Amino acid sequence: MSLVLPLTLSALLAASPPVEGLWEGPVACPPQASAPEQTPTPFPLTVFITQGAEGLEGFMGSPRQGLSAQLKTLSVEENTLRLTANVPHHYQAELAGPIEGSTWKATLTQGPVSCTAELQREPDVQLQKLPIPPTFQTRPAWSWLSIGEMIFRHYGVLGAGDPPGFPTQCTIVRTLFAGTPRFECNSNCNFCKSMAGGSTYEVLGMLTDFPRKRITASRQPPRLFAAATPVLDAGEVRRELEQGNPVLVGLNPGAPSAVTEPGLSSFFPPLHLALITGSLKTQATTWYLVNDPYPFPQLSANPYVQNQGIPLMGLRSGAPVPLAYWLREDTLKVKLRWKESFLLRAEPRAAPPSPPSP
Repeated sequence: MSLVLPLTLSALLAASPPVEGLWEGPVACPPQASAPEQTPTPFPLTVFITQGAEGLEGFMGSPRQGLSAQLKTLSVEENTLRLTANVPHHYQAELAGPIEGSTWKATLTQGPVSCTAELQREPDVQLQKLPIPPTFQTRPAWSWLSIGEMIFRHYGVLGAGDPPGFPTQCTIVRTLFAGTPRFECNSNCNFCKSMAGGSTYEVLGMLTDFPRKRITASRQPPRLFAAATPVLDAGEVRRELEQGNPVLVGLNPGAPSAVTEPGLSSFFPPLHLALITGSLKTQATTWYLVNDPYPFPQLSANPYVQNQGIPLMGLRSGAPVPLAYWLREDTLKVKLRWKESFLLRAEPRAAPPSPPSP
């Protein structure tokens, strides 16, 4: 399933103004009927538009609740740019208006409310994104196995014949621990609920051991190498992505607030894993595309959404749920408490020698 829904293009003429890039600016709304004498404070709005594999795509984000979502439709008619975004659990948002040079004077409509926006376009943005579809963890403590599944598919350790989700995550854990005394998953992976892998040693072992244990006479998957490292800066993440390598990050989104105090954070190691698969660099900041396998049951309790992350929606058991998130770099580090990183490299195995000629 595609991470971002394709955007419909009702008309995109050669003479239309350029729309790709990052649009940012203030939004001003009229006073509420209950307090006509109080003028609301303007709030910032960000809109990102880029050319995707199936047309234009992007997202809308704001600190104001109920305005962060991936774009659904986009159209350009002469000098008027119009787009919509389905915001989870809120009215659909529509932003439309004329473009004059690098300025977009638009009306933001959401339900009964209409506001005015004046956004400026920043065309010089650097986008790097890897084609790594997200997957869900199928047991409460299996974020490490779900991340492993995404990584193994990306590097070709897993193939099309390995079904997504629980069957493959079960295969990973049983391959890693088969033969271990008192291994609870030997006969049935439904008994594996407690198979958490929170330590650096266990994560590194999974990333390197599973490909090795998959080797057979007819199957030669690439070898993977992994190294634990501290939190990376934006340039280091971008270089990894440019080389085709995602960045595995250890997070602690549910840690108590005390970990923000100096000297205490080291007592709370990473409790959850996620995967950086994309980066968007602007003049002011860097955004990361993060695949997080945990199926947060409620958006109101989702730490990404609580911290202005932009959810990219998909379907799980027929219900719309977040699959991944665009999130600012400082938010991932401070609010989601990025604690540790894992760097990945793949070494393809040499083809088996040809049989001697008769």
